[in-house]
Amino acid sequence: MRKTLKILFAGLLVSFLGALPLGTLNLTAFDIAASEGLFSAFWFAAAVILVELVVVRLTLYGNEKLRLTDRLTNYLFAFGIVLLVYLSITSFMDPSKVSEVGSKAEWLPKISSPFILGLLLSALNPLHFPFWMTWTKVLSSKGILMKTSRSYISYILGIGIGSLMGLTVFIMLGEYVFTDYGKYSTVTNYLMGLLYLGFSLYLLFLLLKKHLNLKLQ
Repeated sequence: MRKTLKILFAGLLVSFLGALPLGTLNLTAFDIAASEGLFSAFWFAAAVILVELVVVRLTLYGNEKLRLTDRLTNYLFAFGIVLLVYLSITSFMDPSKVSEVGSKAEWLPKISSPFILGLLLSALNPLHFPFWMTWTKVLSSKGILMKTSRSYISYILGIGIGSLMGLTVFIMLGEYVFTDYGKYSTVTNYLMGLLYLGFSLYLLFLLLKKHLNLKLQ
């Protein structure tokens, strides 16, 4: 029981701290909470966490067997960049109309719900796999994460709770602290557009760096 709680707490702590640095997922949750409310924001968070738990399960399986090919990682980077550029453009385009219609998640022509938006943003985040593969190896090497079903279930449960706690911090800030969304909707949409654009450029930089390293080798 003590070991089970230890691995649950380890997963919770890693995922909670990993959700706190500003990024596309937590700031999008903040934005949806401010513009659309708690229900939509938690639907978005549920989708993000669902994908994250699937990724964690794959990393647990792939600790010995799964290897991401260069082609697959390139696809993840490419699709992630395209999605982020698309979200950036829709944030910059006529923000006044966005505030009249409502949430950005409703205004997007092909991404009609926060849940789908959460699935896409989380699934096309190529940093999920290296982050969780690294932590899985670290915890396994320290003897905290054991190769048992009970240990894996505790680990995944802890990660789910930690991610929910981390995203809830931003959701609560968006819902209860940033109360006058309509007044600042133009500014927030431009800021979100810059965030998406900045992260897409960061992914492009990582992709180009990866290709340059392969050519040098």
